[in-house]
Amino acid sequence: MTKQLEVTAEIIFHATEDSRKIFEPIFELFQIKEDEFSQERILGHYGNPILLAKTTLIKKRAEDFVKNLVSRVSKSQMNDLLDNIEMYFEDSTMFLRVSKNDLVRGIISLQQNNAIKIKIKIPIYKKDELTKTYMELLKV
Repeated sequence: MTKQLEVTAEIIFHATEDSRKIFEPIFELFQIKEDEFSQERILGHYGNPILLAKTTLIKKRAEDFVKNLVSRVSKSQMNDLLDNIEMYFEDSTMFLRVSKNDLVRGIISLQQNNAIKIKIKIPIYKKDELTKTYMELLKV
């Protein structure tokens, strides 16, 4: 499974946010350095500056990231995710969001707002294997 696994993490930083407060726990928890993120400065809806940071991990690093992520999510959130896993798919890609506010405190929690977007991609060509493949990946 490691051969074709790909994980993309995308973070949006608003002008009022200190990117260091997010990058430091990412390095500590996932061993991803700030310079591994591509960074692009864009303008928000009202002309406010936004920094878009994005990184892609493949193969073993992607698998290690997923294992580390899953091991740090609370059991109740993990159970909710597994019970409703179909809601997180688009084609053969799984989409998760991790709270930036909790990350600063060293906690990994799934949350929709003010979150780091995580895209986990495994090429799956048979729709009936989708859930099974991701369930296996998410079991720690």
